[in-house]
Amino acid sequence: MTFILIIFYFSNIILFQDCVTAQMKFHTVIGNKGNYTLDIPPNYYLKESIGANIDLKFVNSDGASIITVVKKLPVGLADNFINAFNEVSDQQLVDQYESSGLENISILKRGYITINNFNSYFIYFTDGVLYHHSIFQWYNGINLNFTFTCEYKNKASFMPYIFRVTNSLKHK
Repeated sequence: MTFILIIFYFSNIILFQDCVTAQMKFHTVIGNKGNYTLDIPPNYYLKESIGANIDLKFVNSDGASIITVVKKLPVGLADNFINAFNEVSDQQLVDQYESSGLENISILKRGYITINNFNSYFIYFTDGVLYHHSIFQWYNGINLNFTFTCEYKNKASFMPYIFRVTNSLKHK
């Protein structure tokens, strides 16, 4: 009986969290370097970004961040070349992330997903401290990378936000 009560209690907490997130008024932002929109939770604020390709950066008081990076694709590279991600091994991804300064990278999951009718590639990874939820889209000659980052130990509480923001990503 105690086990059933525990399951009931936790399932209600999860449902309540999803309902609360669904009722929040997110605000829509427009990318500066790419023709896209994204819905941002109300408790996130715009922060100055460092880096030539960072388009938008939003953070909250808990240290979570939403960052979009926009890069122009080389001439002749088709939008469907995103399928090449399939040919990259987990170790190659780890090496790439570690060459950019991250350490102790573990790939949690990766694959293809469709977001608002656009083929996308996702990579979920951790460095043991932070959880990174990255989405890649190639569209009209640009590579759009959206990454939601939070403390790994708080990942579960941020998942409703992560999925709502991810699913709001639209190209104009």
